[in-house]
Parts: sequence; structure tokens; C-alpha cells
Amino acid sequence: MAYPMYNNNQFYMQDLQNMRDRIDSQMRQLQQNQYQQPVQQPITQNFQLAPNPTNNELESKYADNIEQVRNTFVIKTGVFVNKDFSTLWVKDVTGKIKTYRTEEVIEMDEKDKEIYNLKKQIEEMKGMIRSEHTDTISDESITSKKSTRVSNNSKADEK
Repeated sequence: MAYPMYNNNQFYMQDLQNMRDRIDSQMRQLQQNQYQQPVQQPITQNFQLAPNPTNNELESKYADNIEQVRNTFVIKTGVFVNKDFSTLWVKDVTGKIKTYRTEEVIEMDEKDKEIYNLKKQIEEMKGMIRSEHTDTISDESITSKKSTRVSNNSKADEK
């Protein structure tokens, strides 16, 4: 006997039959799963040649001069700036162009503001000192000059 624990040949045959039934059912399940798998669709590639339209209200571009702005077609309001951001052009869909000059605004924190105010006060004080100094010099020059209209030997003194 191949299996010493089986005393009876009938149990051995029954055990083999049960194993075969389990294997058969597993095979059927695997075959059904293969047939039930969805068929893969072929892969397709789409290439987009134009940009997606966005819901932005403005278009923007760099421009070197107003001629470039005039020659650029806009579908919605367009904002054009030169590379150093000193000039800004706004062009609407009718072709009307407005030109603006810009300057950088440097935001200051509290310490920078305090330094700026103190420097401003110092300059004001320097100005006050200069004006006082020029007033003093002009007063001294006026008092040191003698009057040329009245002579020292006037007849009014004699009387």
C-alpha cells in the first residue's frame, strides 16, 4: 500500500476521487475567469495641436514695442509688457490700445518704514539748520554795514 494510514482500499479511492473533483472544479473556475476577462481596447493616442481654451479674462505676452502689439491678434483683452516691465499695453478685441508707464513699488516692513521716517526727519532738520545759518549770515551782514544815506556831520545833530 502506498498510504499506510488507509486501511481500506475504498477510502483510498474515495480520497483520490475527491482530490480529482477539487482539481477539476479549480480548472473550470480558471477557464471561466479567462473567458470572462474583458477584452482590452487598443491604445489610441490623441495629439492636441492647439492650446486648450481657458476661461481667463486676459491674454498676456511680452512685446518689445507698440508695433508688435498692433500686429498681434487678440480674441479677448490682451495685456502686453516689455521685458523690463516699464511699459504696459492693453489691447481690446476692437484693436484699441492703451499705453501705461509702470514703476516698481517696493513694499517696506515696519523697520524699513521707521528707518525711512527717521532719515526724512534728519533731512528736515538739516534743512532747518541751513536756513537758520543763512538767516544769521544775512542778519550779520545787514548790521555790520553802515548806512550811506546819513552823514556823520549832519546839521540835525548840531541843533
